[in-house]
Amino acid sequence: MESTSYTQERGENPRIAMVGMFGGMWKEYNPGCFWTGYKTYTEMQQRFPRSRIDAYSIDNKMQGAHMVRENPYGFLPIRFFPRELQGDLLERVLPRYDAVIIGGDIVWGGDDVVEDNPIFFAQSPSFLERKKPALLFNCVHTFYDDTHIHAMQETFRSACARASYISVRTDAIRCRLERLGIPQPIHHVPDIVLDCDLRPFRQIRPRPETSKPSLGISIRARLADGLIRFLERSDLHDYEVSLFPFSRQYNNLETVKRVKAAFRERYRYVETYGDPVESFLRVGDFDAVITDTLHGITAAILQQVPFISIDVEPEQTSRKDQQMEALGIGKERNIRLNGSDATGLERIADKVHGLLKEPCVVDAERLLSVRQIIRTHFDAMESTIRAQCTET
Repeated sequence: MESTSYTQERGENPRIAMVGMFGGMWKEYNPGCFWTGYKTYTEMQQRFPRSRIDAYSIDNKMQGAHMVRENPYGFLPIRFFPRELQGDLLERVLPRYDAVIIGGDIVWGGDDVVEDNPIFFAQSPSFLERKKPALLFNCVHTFYDDTHIHAMQETFRSACARASYISVRTDAIRCRLERLGIPQPIHHVPDIVLDCDLRPFRQIRPRPETSKPSLGISIRARLADGLIRFLERSDLHDYEVSLFPFSRQYNNLETVKRVKAAFRERYRYVETYGDPVESFLRVGDFDAVITDTLHGITAAILQQVPFISIDVEPEQTSRKDQQMEALGIGKERNIRLNGSDATGLERIADKVHGLLKEPCVVDAERLLSVRQIIRTHFDAMESTIRAQCTET
């Protein structure tokens, strides 16, 4: 049995491992993945200032049986590991910690971008049988729907049975897991990046001045054909329009290049990717944005920029729908496309033009409420870690 002083010390200064896709699924430093990791890391630092906190991020394209440490932006040190090391981390490395935080973002997969990563389901018999370290799921998401999740139900059940705390990105996912018969409480927590403060970063990057209201557009490459047709049909002469790349994950720069080839000097073009901080701040450079990513919307909300969302998620209960509903933003600003229909943008030109003329208002009280939910979430994670680390 551990001594009382030893367990008290562990409760005050636990060793914490964060495991996710904080550098993006292919180490492309997707802005939303990075900010999710940064928010979690800083919250744990504030709550456990003397603790060792290590962030591990999978790189699904990485070759070899070794890890690579990086901290290119000075905000979040990350240890990248390849797919083949997932089992080794679960069985040999993570048990050395007092708490393991998995997620957030879409770590429970279910889409066709990359096959599932077993580490995010804690798929190791020896790890699942352990009582320690504490296991916490941090505002995670999945694209497994009611039809497909049943093939994975035992995987979800065993992961949740091992966990001390479970939180998910949308209420639809919470209900879905409850329908699998998972007895543990499952908490719905909005996108934790909504509680980030961009003002210190914004102060060192003033917004550029333009002669007309500025409109920024960032759309994934597979919708480039539809975007070009949309621009051909749209009257955007009232705006200074810029195409910019928000995320490497969705190959936004390819879209920029194709639009430039089609329209030349009609628009402005940002032809380099920014780091995760710069990508968020670019959204704040505009008077309005059109984007198809959740965290493009989040960056707009944080900087009070009106936006129009292009949504390719297949379910009506999408992350964007739920985020906008929570903040009192009309769902008409989230324009849903068939995910495989690259020409869908062409057909909504008139709708987008009308929305650009209308104000987009975030309900300030609802935003404060959402932020309080996020802070309560991290309080609950802290309490869970302290309680389990001081058990004898």
